[in-house]
Amino acid sequence: AAVAAGLCAIAQGSDGGGSIRGPASCCGLVGIKPSRGRVSWAPVGDYLSGISANGPIARTVADAAALLDVMSGYSTGDPYWLPDPNPTFLEAASQKLGKLRIAFSTAVFPVGEASPVCQQAVLDTVKLLTDLGHDVEPGCPDFTGLIEPFTAIWQSGASASGIPGPALEPMNRWLLERTISAGEYLRAVNQMQVISRRIVGFFQNFDLLVLPTYMHSPIRIGEWADLSCEETLANIVNWIAPCPPFNASGQPAIALPAILDSHGLPVGIQIIGRPAAEATLIALAAQMEAAKPFPVL
Repeated sequence: AAVAAGLCAIAQGSDGGGSIRGPASCCGLVGIKPSRGRVSWAPVGDYLSGISANGPIARTVADAAALLDVMSGYSTGDPYWLPDPNPTFLEAASQKLGKLRIAFSTAVFPVGEASPVCQQAVLDTVKLLTDLGHDVEPGCPDFTGLIEPFTAIWQSGASASGIPGPALEPMNRWLLERTISAGEYLRAVNQMQVISRRIVGFFQNFDLLVLPTYMHSPIRIGEWADLSCEETLANIVNWIAPCPPFNASGQPAIALPAILDSHGLPVGIQIIGRPAAEATLIALAAQMEAAKPFPVL
């Protein structure tokens, strides 16, 4: 919100289930969730089994790319890492692209179809990409079976934080009370990794995938305040459904502004790339931005 309001040009965010991409889309901004290992978590260790990543939020693709260049890199002892990009991400923002094969979907399985306005954001993006000369066709990985292990890993995060229950917000306190055993945690990690292989395998036939960022427009402040924690969690899981699969798989994704809804609220899309292919995402996003400038709030 500070970036969208012009208080600063760029900001850092963390994304363990969409927390860069979602806020960026809700504020009409560009947000990049990098590949696993692109940005070091030093001095701390692996967080949430590698599903969380630090990345940039900005008003333009080039600004986001420049901050990602600054953030990226190996730190001694990192459990996983990627080589430095060549060219740099900022240089990638001005690279020319050949024809790409791009899949798209307005639905996320097994959750279902996005709201009409989020579907329209995807379809408008498909038209733009087609006009730019790319091959675009329907397609999406099947995310069946991911919700349960992913949620279990998040539940373990509440316990691992070490924050006493009374100091937590009600939702996190509720998660803490449902802490899972070590065996259940390891089974959840294994299930998530097996499903991730299926997700990444989809990209053997496509360079990129276009999805809604969220399944419907931003909610009103306090809209879910009277719901139980269980109901709130179910609503959150359904709303953010397009985001967590790529935290699980460790793939890079970029959220871009697309359209405004009937209330003037921003609605964004996300584009997901192959592992370690941030440069392709950034080059395409810059091409899209030049061809059709993002909506101005």
